[in-house]
Amino acid sequence: GFPTLLWFEDGQEVPFDGARTSDGIVQWVKSMMGPAVTNGMPGAPSKDKPQMILYADSLLPGFLDVAKVKRRQADWHFVEQQTRYPKVTVAHLGEDPVELTGYSCGDKEKVTKFLDEHMLPLYGPMDGDTFDKYMEAGKGLIWTMFPPEDGDLQTVVAKHRSMMEEVAKKFQGKYYVTYTDMDKFKEAIDNMLSVDKLPAIAVQKKAGDKKKYVYDGEMVAWKIAEFVKDVDIGKIEPKLKSEPVPPPTASAVKHVVGSTLKSEVFKPDKDVFLEVYAPWCGHCKKMQPEYEKLAAKIKKEDLSDLLSIAWIDGTANDSPVETMDWSGFPTLYFVKAGQDKPTLYEGERTAKGIWRYIRRHATKAEEIKERLARKTASENRGAEL
Repeated sequence: GFPTLLWFEDGQEVPFDGARTSDGIVQWVKSMMGPAVTNGMPGAPSKDKPQMILYADSLLPGFLDVAKVKRRQADWHFVEQQTRYPKVTVAHLGEDPVELTGYSCGDKEKVTKFLDEHMLPLYGPMDGDTFDKYMEAGKGLIWTMFPPEDGDLQTVVAKHRSMMEEVAKKFQGKYYVTYTDMDKFKEAIDNMLSVDKLPAIAVQKKAGDKKKYVYDGEMVAWKIAEFVKDVDIGKIEPKLKSEPVPPPTASAVKHVVGSTLKSEVFKPDKDVFLEVYAPWCGHCKKMQPEYEKLAAKIKKEDLSDLLSIAWIDGTANDSPVETMDWSGFPTLYFVKAGQDKPTLYEGERTAKGIWRYIRRHATKAEEIKERLARKTASENRGAEL
């Protein structure tokens, strides 16, 4: 993309990842100046990033090279010790350090891999500062949600840390385990994870996945780990957000919800056109009369046995189908009878435009054409009489 900003140190390229303002660039450049590695034993790790410490009789070039490239991802330190077996430790605030030992401590690739594998803590905070980091890491997530205690998050974390670190170690490399301030982020968590009671554990096979698996049983490490294993092998069904099934109405547009989407949209004998809308979406509101006009047209032409026009509130329902998803509104799909893969419709958002598309692409397009022709002929004969 453009503009692309790069920093070079000793010929090594580092992409700029700071704020694109004059102050932001100055602050970023200052953070890249000075020694990449600090000599001496440091204090406790900061809450913002891990602490990397090399214990050796000299500063190993491979360790220094990684520090120069990744100085913003960790705090780098060198502690001089007379030893034949150097070691590198990575530590997060409140957690025991993890070690890399031997000749690997001077291997640039191995030090890089070691940091990447432990960039995020075993049991870390999920909040506005860390959310993007977990999303970008691309691994699974285990969300832990415990009831608040006198508004003190750290009391809750300390109470459950031992149990959740035990779980985290079993799935290290595949899942990150996080905790969340349920006083501060309760509404966001409810909307994202559909958790309606505490304590609860929610599993996403990949960070950001709309499918989530919720456990609200006994909070002990082995049972939580067993639940995560069952999620991995497909024994647990995801918890999908769904409105209650609505009562039948005279409307020509079928009201679909999450729990009925698969049966109402993926039909063996009927094509379905589906609008995924949001109640606050201006484009959806503008399209509504056109959509209702389309549905009324199909009903009037006695084609309801071949075609269905449906809609679903995409903010209140999740899709139970892998091949159908949405992030913007309106999202329009056409699903042909007996097929499991919908077609994304990107044409005109008018009754005429959608009707023209359906007539051209319907499973029984010829039968629809013949029926319309017979109906027109019958109406013309009736007019003559």
